[in-house]
Amino acid sequence: MIKKYFVLVSTLVLSACAATPPAPLALMPTAVLTSQPWAHNKTLNLTCVDQAPNSYIAVIDNGSTENVEVIQPQQPLSLTLRHVLALQLTGQGFSINNNATSTMAVTVEKALVTIKQGLVEYNMRSELQLQLTVNTPNGQFIKHYSGNSSREDALTASNKDIAISMNKLINSVLTEVANDSELNKYLTENI
Repeated sequence: MIKKYFVLVSTLVLSACAATPPAPLALMPTAVLTSQPWAHNKTLNLTCVDQAPNSYIAVIDNGSTENVEVIQPQQPLSLTLRHVLALQLTGQGFSINNNATSTMAVTVEKALVTIKQGLVEYNMRSELQLQLTVNTPNGQFIKHYSGNSSREDALTASNKDIAISMNKLINSVLTEVANDSELNKYLTENI
């Protein structure tokens, strides 16, 4: 009788653990700071919106439909990107102001880490797609930025592994934005 009770309690505890959703993912990308500000306090209104088809940042597929887990970001990706882009633009010499006549709108079109989890290894693929639109009294500039990466490793992908992968990808795209001579020329000439 005690053995049956122990098995029942163990099964309930394990099923409760399996039903616990994974912890939200903390994303902390780094702003790309230039050595010399060049925008000379030009004002810019900065907005970021997330129009990705999914609200989660990662999905872990263990091979069956019952074992698919989704991981939410700790805060919406649009807020994370707006914060880091504001730091980046301020470092370039811009003044971020909600009343500015020139606007930079960043739209998240896709942001997802997909993990295929096997018994002894995992395959992780990270994707990020952004659209950047600058509207000024002189016209409009639109450009898409994207990146992807993949990684295979032994054992199980942790939240830390997933966060590192997405942070590196965001950092790579932010570096591309910061060093985009076409964008910087447009900003210099039109704001």
